[in-house]
Amino acid sequence: MIKKLPQILHEKSRQRGLRTAAIVADLLNISEDSAYRRIKRPQSFRADELVLLAREFRINLNNLVETQNDWLQGNYVGFDQENLSAENFYELLKQRLVRTLNLDHPKVFYGAKEIPFFYTMWFPHLSAFKEFVWNRDFLKQTQLAGCLFQTDPQAQPKYIALAERYLCIPSEEVWSFETLFSTLYQIQHYKECGLFADEQDYRRVLGEYDALVDLIFEQAEKGMKINPYLPKLKGAKYKLYFNALTSVDNSMVFESSKDQVAVVCSSLSGVITSDCESWVGATRRWIESCIASGTLLSHSGSGPRSRFLRQEYRTKKEWLGLRL
Repeated sequence: MIKKLPQILHEKSRQRGLRTAAIVADLLNISEDSAYRRIKRPQSFRADELVLLAREFRINLNNLVETQNDWLQGNYVGFDQENLSAENFYELLKQRLVRTLNLDHPKVFYGAKEIPFFYTMWFPHLSAFKEFVWNRDFLKQTQLAGCLFQTDPQAQPKYIALAERYLCIPSEEVWSFETLFSTLYQIQHYKECGLFADEQDYRRVLGEYDALVDLIFEQAEKGMKINPYLPKLKGAKYKLYFNALTSVDNSMVFESSKDQVAVVCSSLSGVITSDCESWVGATRRWIESCIASGTLLSHSGSGPRSRFLRQEYRTKKEWLGLRL
């Protein structure tokens, strides 16, 4: 059972001539003190952490748990106020980005139902708006009931570290019409329902979303990621695809030379993170299928890129009555 795990870890660490706490801390990206406490109480390891340990030390988890061979190994965070606030979700993404960035040959594959979370972090008013919508309208946080969205003219990007890390990781993204338009619908809803505190709040949010779409257009054109505040700084390689097929979830695969992890974010259920081979494979195949049947917007795709990120975007704004 799971109580055997510390003994197994110590034996396998000694074979490598390493301290158990040191190798566990490095593998799980935690402090040695935290690693030591978890080793003493193996029940405190999360499912995704157990999978990492099992792969690193070649441990058969089926010998430690009473379950079938085809069980799904991973970490599930339910869709509720306590577990999946915007702050908690962004911390989860930060940990995954740090882990991937610190390994060789990092890459992210992203099937986007909404604008990838990382890009909104460059823009303080837009990211604050998206966080407010998440907490008020999806999580139904009671303290926000009846509240209007109000911006701070002096605000700084709150989670810009997410954008800065994502900037450094090569990625391939698949967008649909819903990816591009969903935020416009949210802005229109708040404007028509009088949920912006004043006209300037609306203008700041829409203006920053326009700037984000311009940023994506430039990234796709150049085939690399861009820091909007340091445009001469070269980011990682970037490929953008369009597929009219709407994705049901925001699906990400974080890949490196050492491991692969899939993160699927559903507005209906929550967030599932797992490096289970079947789970990662299914997520990766779905994204690759969308890429294969989609249209490349990067580099040579100038015509489709302009139609999608310029013509379609402006037409939708006009139809929704969104003007600065």
